Amino acid sequence: MRTTICILAIVCLQTIAFAGFEEDILPTSRVILKSGAWAPSVDETQKALLAVQSFLEKPDSTNEYQKREIGKILKNSKNYRVQFIGVLHEGKKVIRCNFFPSPQNGEKDKFPYWKQQRISVCDGGYSYWQIDFDPDTGKCMNFISNGYA
Repeated sequence: MRTTICILAIVCLQTIAFAGFEEDILPTSRVILKSGAWAPSVDETQKALLAVQSFLEKPDSTNEYQKREIGKILKNSKNYRVQFIGVLHEGKKVIRCNFFPSPQNGEKDKFPYWKQQRISVCDGGYSYWQIDFDPDTGKCMNFISNGYA
């Protein structure tokens, strides 16, 4: 019986590992902003979400503050919207993924213009965060979570 429980636990953990931002953030909660230096494709943005999930599960940072914020982000993955913005970073095309909260439980949308303009907030902690995705390497970089006022 112990063996059976152990095997079931492993299967459950593997299932959880595959669920993430690509599934949690609905297509209606994603937008590619045309105001960037270039426009990423839908396929590139889906790859970005998968890479973001991978980064968050195994961050390359040893910064304890960032690790705590990442833990909070993972616990709240279903509560985000994301804007994809094509930017140039050191001459390379990267996708800036700008995450911010979706309205919850019928609350009024604080950002009704989010599909046209970049959302930028100076504080708000883990509710507002950004990360860049390099489509050429498939890697994420420049993770930053907002501070707290």
